[in-house]
Amino acid sequence: MNTTRMRLERLGDERANTYAKIEDTLKLAEDEQRDLDELEQKHLANWREQVAGLDDEINQLAADLERAEGSRDVSELLRGDRSAQGPAVHVGDGPTVYRTFAQYARDQLIVRLPQIAQLAANGGDVVATRAAAEERLERAVANTLTTDVAGLVPPAHMAQIMDIIMTQRPVVSSGRQVNLDRGKLTYPRITGRPNVEKQATEKTETTSVKMQVVLDQIIADTYLGAGDLSWQTINWSTPDALALWFDLAAEDYARETETAACSELGTAGGGTVSAPLGTTGTESFGAWRAAAIAGQSAIYTATGGRARTNTLYLSAQRFFQLAGLGTDQTLQVSSVGSLDIATMQGTWSGLRVVGSYGFTNANSAIVGDTDAFLVGETSGAPVEMRVVEPAIGGLQVGVIGAFKSKVFDSARFIHLS
Repeated sequence: MNTTRMRLERLGDERANTYAKIEDTLKLAEDEQRDLDELEQKHLANWREQVAGLDDEINQLAADLERAEGSRDVSELLRGDRSAQGPAVHVGDGPTVYRTFAQYARDQLIVRLPQIAQLAANGGDVVATRAAAEERLERAVANTLTTDVAGLVPPAHMAQIMDIIMTQRPVVSSGRQVNLDRGKLTYPRITGRPNVEKQATEKTETTSVKMQVVLDQIIADTYLGAGDLSWQTINWSTPDALALWFDLAAEDYARETETAACSELGTAGGGTVSAPLGTTGTESFGAWRAAAIAGQSAIYTATGGRARTNTLYLSAQRFFQLAGLGTDQTLQVSSVGSLDIATMQGTWSGLRVVGSYGFTNANSAIVGDTDAFLVGETSGAPVEMRVVEPAIGGLQVGVIGAFKSKVFDSARFIHLS
């Protein structure tokens, strides 16, 4: 039943890995306090269907193995009187057959220790007893190890690919989400505000400013990935190659769109604070503190106090630099903050901190108002696509999604460096 046992172990590992993927997907949605998206729901349905099929076969194999292990060993009955031939049996003129390790150890002791040989002779010829034991040892079957039959032992592969699939987009998630159901992202922008002023004297006319609102449009960008998998790859792979392809494609879609959002923040900001941070890694605690507060003050002045400056966006290098700073000051008028190294998020000087791998400029440090940062994306992106190729036994697969981010008021963002 070695084959049954091997298959049962492999299916058990596959089921455990599938359960792990289900738990990881649910945990990600729970950590982000959101509902499952369409892609995650499809993956969960597929994995649960796989688990149901695995459970059926595992139960059958387990029952077969239990019956086999519970059955009576009838080999001794078939050997008949061979058991009366002493501790070891000669099959014709062939090699010695040791039924147990104890029989083999007995002969080894007789050969090596004269006292044991004398006891085994039981008053008979000790030399003959020892010679018989030596003969049986010489005629014993040679050991065959797995290294001697490497071609018959299948290689063991890990049932789980050791890789980190990360689809988080911290900068994208921080913006104002807009559903992108067309090829354009349309939003209103105020260009003229009415004014209210104190009346000079009774029945004197006030000045008047016309309210103006324009409708801006930007063209969405399309992100597309494609591949071609054979029927054999899809159906004979462990773990599921098709599900893995879509997972990896979704990860790359997330990285591309996160980088695009970071690029928009990096190029659309409204200038730099008057006392900018210097070269990454050389700034002190006081320099960071002064720059963050100066950035908030500059935005407040530029927008007439209308902007809610609430976020500090940092590249990975800048985040880890800030997280490692210390100070010998014992008193702060306002709260300093707290940063979580694992998630690259937290608070600093009253601002929410968002660190991201998407900033290609390692020196990026931007203060701004998330309400002025629009993020438009097609529902359910990236959308999965499948095209069957019956002529060649394959399946063309792909993911696609439309995405666009936009800072619609550059005065609400400012660079610290």
